[in-house]
Amino acid sequence: MPKVKLHRCSYTFLHVNADACWRLQKALDAEGVDYEVVTHGFGKSDKSRAEIIKMSGQKYVPVLELADGTVYREETDDMIAKLKAGTLPGPTA
Repeated sequence: MPKVKLHRCSYTFLHVNADACWRLQKALDAEGVDYEVVTHGFGKSDKSRAEIIKMSGQKYVPVLELADGTVYREETDDMIAKLKAGTLPGPTA
């Protein structure tokens, strides 16, 4: 898979499975995906997540930005399942 950007919360430092951003980051690591972390503000306000809203039309993270510019966001467990199945949207090779 080409390098992607993982847009995630800036407080993913506890590394607990309750943290959706950490779960997706851990899955990317397990699948050997080359990615860059882009962190976003603590809160879910429009101000702290303005870039995410502009990119994906909503304010929730994690968001994957694929090498071709495709922006992908859905429930984290669904993102992880598609990652493991090799069915993420956009090119994967």
